Amino acid sequence: MSITNLTRKVLPQFSSKAADNLAAMNKMPEFRLQNAINAGDKSIVHVGMNEAAAAKITPDGINTIYTDALATCNAVAVIARAKDGYPVAVLSHYTSLPLSVSEQVKALEKHIKGYEPALDTNTAPKVFFNIRGYSTTQNPDELIFGSAQILNCVRRMLGKFFPKGIDEKVVLYKNNKRPAYFSSANIYQFDTADTNKLKVTTVGENEHFIDLKF
Repeated sequence: MSITNLTRKVLPQFSSKAADNLAAMNKMPEFRLQNAINAGDKSIVHVGMNEAAAAKITPDGINTIYTDALATCNAVAVIARAKDGYPVAVLSHYTSLPLSVSEQVKALEKHIKGYEPALDTNTAPKVFFNIRGYSTTQNPDELIFGSAQILNCVRRMLGKFFPKGIDEKVVLYKNNKRPAYFSSANIYQFDTADTNKLKVTTVGENEHFIDLKF
């Protein structure tokens, strides 16, 4: 698989030495990607908070799209098939406030509409939700939804474009008791040898390997 492994197996400890802390930060997945962008890498797209972006994925073009600094926010990605077989990735990152949910759905819709002439709308896109979960006193280690508003709004919007429905995956993340150098990034990396092979990294460096199989 031609995908750079950004995932750390062990998180470093906070150090009394500034140089060690800087080195630890630069090994975080989001910092490695940002450093690559700063060095001129054009194959990576970064999405900031209250933003959305779209990219056509190709072996010699863009192959990575990501967002970071997810704490209480919703990250939603739509991966659709273009008529030429390559994926089109739309990634959004907005706060979870009701008004922001509306803006996030509008932003996703705008990008999908922009690519609509090139999309194979007879296929079901992959949709990934990386959103905050909440623990209960009864089950502190189990995360539950705070609100399904973002899910329902995105499903309804995508129904306008994709009559065969969507293939969705929801991953909840925790927002408390995060250790030092915890990664809050949501990353989508496509294999340059086969762009239908996708690695999704959700908050906390949880890895998901997807065969798009449109």
